[in-house]
Amino acid sequence: MKSSIGIAVFIALAASGWILSGQFGDDANNNAGAATAAQTNAQSEADVAPKPATLMQVRVRHSIAETMVNEIVVRGRTEASRQTTMSAETSGPIATVDATEGAALKRGQVIGRISIDDRTAIRQEATAHVALRELEFEAASKLQQKGYQSRTRLAEALARLSASKAYLAKIDVDIRRTTIKAPFDGILQHRAVELGDYVAAGDPIATVMDLDPILFIGFLSERDVGKIEVGRPGYARLATGQEVAGTVRYISSASGDETRTFAVELEVANPDNRILQGLTAALRLPLTKLDAHLLSPAVLTLADDGTIGVKIVDEQERVAFVPVTILGDTPNGMWIGGLPPEVTLITVGHEFVHTGVKVKPITESAAEG
Repeated sequence: MKSSIGIAVFIALAASGWILSGQFGDDANNNAGAATAAQTNAQSEADVAPKPATLMQVRVRHSIAETMVNEIVVRGRTEASRQTTMSAETSGPIATVDATEGAALKRGQVIGRISIDDRTAIRQEATAHVALRELEFEAASKLQQKGYQSRTRLAEALARLSASKAYLAKIDVDIRRTTIKAPFDGILQHRAVELGDYVAAGDPIATVMDLDPILFIGFLSERDVGKIEVGRPGYARLATGQEVAGTVRYISSASGDETRTFAVELEVANPDNRILQGLTAALRLPLTKLDAHLLSPAVLTLADDGTIGVKIVDEQERVAFVPVTILGDTPNGMWIGGLPPEVTLITVGHEFVHTGVKVKPITESAAEG
């Protein structure tokens, strides 16, 4: 009996141990599996998480607006401010030639003389007639005062005296006309006579032109003529590169029949006569002063709708498109309006970045270094 009870107890203990051992094994296996799964999930999440993107590099330059003078530029030429062709006012052979072509003349300087011929003798005769008529008038005047002569006789004597004086004055004028003088300070551009040539009244003698001041003449379109005013400053650049300053002195009130343009004259001081007539030049006529950026045309770009602009980097280092206006063109670049006074301009790489994209700006000086 006791042995049966012992066997039963032994079997019960063995069964309990076997059950307990299985339970503990499952918990261990479950714990190990959970740890492995957690590690696998963590690795998967690490693989799925996005890695930091590499920013696009662009080259930039800090641009500051400058004062730009908005102006009209037209082609033109130089021309003397005054030019005249002198003609003979009396007839006779050329007695002397006193100035050569190209010579600088002062007003009243003698260019040449026409022979006096018999003009001196004619003047002496006219002078004698005046003296005779004066005596006749004095005698007639005394007789009229005494009542021995009528007022009609006195008037006739006065008329003869006046006629003789007029003839003498005419002779004096004719004698003065034999001396050919410069009408103003200038250059003897051309002399049409030589010593011994015979000239009649009206024949050309010489051409004199005044190069101080010199005129720069250009032609304005209908659109621009109303923007220029007489008295405003202007500038002219010659083909040699010389640049001079002057003042607008004349604007035509009527356009050319064929060109429909209006002549404008820029007056420039030329005291040494170094600027000659007939030179080509570019006239720059200032209008207004504007704040603008002087940029290379290479920085310009087009928006999707065709708007001209530039790309800049804002304070958050993001790309922004700014529409601009082209105000002028120079050998050093283009004047651009529409930008802030100071701007960080993308000079290289603007073709590859879009508006709103964050970039890594590199200044031109750093890039060159």
